Amino acid sequence: MRCKIIYSGRVQGVGFRWNVADVIASFALTGMVKNLDDGTVQVILEGKQNEINLGRDAIEERMKGYWVRNEIECQEEAPHFSEFSILR
Repeated sequence: MRCKIIYSGRVQGVGFRWNVADVIASFALTGMVKNLDDGTVQVILEGKQNEINLGRDAIEERMKGYWVRNEIECQEEAPHFSEFSILR
């Protein structure tokens, strides 16, 4: 399973990407996190749906007060990532 999550709010310049990577290290997930040009942050999580849900909940709890909205799109797909990375 792969889920793409776009977070908006005060999510750039506050350590959001680093915190996401730190949180995700505790889960059996791969993917990436990166800043987008429109001021949002994109997170891609790959793994079992339950692990993705737990990882997403942990991200949102840690970064509470910074993100104000998220858009989630999930699809069953073969994994593209072999680890979790911070991009750009």
